[in-house]
Amino acid sequence: MPMDKLQRLIDWGAHFIDYRAAWMAALFLGLIVWLINLSHGPLAALPAALKQASYTFFVAGFIMRLCETLSVRISRTWLALFLAVLLPGTIAVGLTFLMHSLKGTPEPLYSTIPTLLLAPPSMFVWGKRSREREQNSPRAAACSHR
Repeated sequence: MPMDKLQRLIDWGAHFIDYRAAWMAALFLGLIVWLINLSHGPLAALPAALKQASYTFFVAGFIMRLCETLSVRISRTWLALFLAVLLPGTIAVGLTFLMHSLKGTPEPLYSTIPTLLLAPPSMFVWGKRSREREQNSPRAAACSHR
């Protein structure tokens, strides 16, 4: 019975998190943050890497969903893509810095730089693809013939 509940929880979470992408992003950014903090010793770098990986896995799903929603719900393309990068990007960078400012990260500012550099272009591509996918969907075509 407990395994059934766990499977239902995993299935429910799949509506909000792309698990494959979440694992890849978590491992990638966790490794980068570990390398950034490695000069303080491998054990000192480990909490920073684990915080980054955990944060990336769970929070990135919400942030990318926000990016997707903004990109498809705002009618003007330039404004939709601008806000789909600015708002989720600001949240991502701010939360990453806050997380690393908590005890356990030797280099919080440097540990935030990968998010600062990777989030905006990733969100732009994600938003653009989401918008194109929405505009090319059969539902969008049906709405345009009204």
